[in-house]
Amino acid sequence: MRLVVLYEELAGYFISSIAHFAQTTKIDVVIMHKSSNAVAPFKLESSTYIQLKNRDEISEQELYEFVKTLQPNYLFCGGWAHKPYLKICKSFKGNIPVVVGFDNQWIGNLKQQLAALYAKVYFKKLFDKAFVPGVLQKKFAQKIGFKEKDISLGAYCCDYNLFSNLYTDTQTKKQAHFPKVFLYTGRYSQEKGITDLWDAFIDLDDNHDWELWCVGVGAIPPIKHPKIKHFGFIQPKELAPIIEKSGVFILPSHFEPWGVVVHEYAAAGFPILCSTKVGASEVFLEDNVNGYSFSPGNKNEIKNVLNKVIQMDENKLIEMSQKSHQISQKITNDSWTNSLKQLFGIN
Repeated sequence: MRLVVLYEELAGYFISSIAHFAQTTKIDVVIMHKSSNAVAPFKLESSTYIQLKNRDEISEQELYEFVKTLQPNYLFCGGWAHKPYLKICKSFKGNIPVVVGFDNQWIGNLKQQLAALYAKVYFKKLFDKAFVPGVLQKKFAQKIGFKEKDISLGAYCCDYNLFSNLYTDTQTKKQAHFPKVFLYTGRYSQEKGITDLWDAFIDLDDNHDWELWCVGVGAIPPIKHPKIKHFGFIQPKELAPIIEKSGVFILPSHFEPWGVVVHEYAAAGFPILCSTKVGASEVFLEDNVNGYSFSPGNKNEIKNVLNKVIQMDENKLIEMSQKSHQISQKITNDSWTNSLKQLFGIN
């Protein structure tokens, strides 16, 4: 049995999920993907049950012929942006189950209504079912013609074992002395709201001993400040020293269709601060329980939630940490595998 995955930019979390699926079902997986993004150069490699093939190294016709020779039993397509993938889906539709995954949120403006109508006419017919992260994506799927029974939620899952184990490994130290460090992980880009975060942090009263640590790279140069540290891009499996010495995660994105990073740090037991435009907050942030939300681009609101944390009792932060870990269990590699099995009709 073989599953072919037609994907865009691969990340470690997807490899983790699909590897769990492959090992659980004993189904071989071949993943077609594009070259890595320079600002997120995840190290990826083939393993038992999984073969990776870079689509950028072959022609469109070679891609098509290669997938045909694989004779897959199941087909998963990550979105509908790449036309050669759509050609492949069209050739297999009706013969094997074809599932599409996407993270487009339903906003409902005129532009999106027209786009949904176009997708309903030209794209929906290529797929049998849809695998999406959350309720706004589910609504989009319904708008383009997927029935309730043909949609599954929970399409994005972090490398749950990795981050959950980091929670287990670091909790004793954090309970003894909670790290006074805010942590941002993501691209250095305007849409991520990183300059809003820097400005809000710098604008705080100096009478505190908290720091802000930033992990990532991008077009925006790192700001220089004595309490802000920059670490560049770090592979997920090398994050342990950062996670052990930092305490509260913050993601100030202006718009984030989902944001698997929120799931990662919830699983690692971090209180969560994120903007209301981060899709993953729908599942992994409960206001006043394991963190706080704020309006995107609003530096005063960011400053206010930072101050809340700074003034918070250490025991409360530890309690929020434990709540985050509990909430993170809503989506795991097991639930992800079960959802995909159900979509494909695998017992």
